[in-house]
Amino acid sequence: MDIEIRSGLAEARALAGEHKGALAAYVGLGVVFPFLLLSSEPIFNLRTVIALIVNTYGSYVSGSIAGPLYLLGIVSAIVAGAMLAAWSALLSDLREGYVSEIMYGMVAGAAFLIGNIIVYFGIGLLAVLPIIGTIGIVEWNGLAGGAVSAAYRIFLSLLGTWVGARLCLTGPIMASTGKLEPFTAFAESWRLTRDAQGRLFAFYFAYGLIVAAALGGLALLHGAVIWNNAQAPGTALEIAMSFGWVALFALYFLGQLLFAAGFLRSARPRAATEVFA
Repeated sequence: MDIEIRSGLAEARALAGEHKGALAAYVGLGVVFPFLLLSSEPIFNLRTVIALIVNTYGSYVSGSIAGPLYLLGIVSAIVAGAMLAAWSALLSDLREGYVSEIMYGMVAGAAFLIGNIIVYFGIGLLAVLPIIGTIGIVEWNGLAGGAVSAAYRIFLSLLGTWVGARLCLTGPIMASTGKLEPFTAFAESWRLTRDAQGRLFAFYFAYGLIVAAALGGLALLHGAVIWNNAQAPGTALEIAMSFGWVALFALYFLGQLLFAAGFLRSARPRAATEVFA
């Protein structure tokens, strides 16, 4: 079946209306809880990052890189698990409850995360190998004043968006069928998105630009707040900015969930008995 963007978005809106409670719960698990975990690590504090940029030698963060990387791994697993659990809630014919969904999500989410790491690491490796094998990274970055390497990065960004669009149905397919491994779901997503790949690429490219603009704008605004309150950390305005980050991440999380689930339902229309039940 072909995927129409308009019908997919309509399905996404319908899912959002049907599962408000589940979506709120999984935003708590997949956004709020990870945000609180990351905020406990100084290196993920925007005030610390600005201090390091402004005064590299006068500011430092104690500890090793292992701690932040370990925390990032935990947070990534939690987010992936919350996404699979949420897709299970959105797409299952009969929900089995939050405990079952979360248990499924944590197992399937880990496999989903590892599968994506393998896919994108493989793409990155294939992209870098020709450069390493010919002239080297330093020489490549210097070609034509860096214009060639910049153009190549743009190409890789577009390639990543296209691959992401082709594989966007992987998580919903896993959750709707109860799969615990992602690779057959990768293949199914690749098949289902074949005829709509141009539309999906354009949609996710525009979506990515909007998210990037929102992230950049919020980072600039938060940076200005910190700069103007350099001697008074933890002001009410900075706390409000933290709520702004949570709200933005929650919207992105919901978008990732609902768009993919809606496109899957568009690709696999429900039977008439389900529609008129």
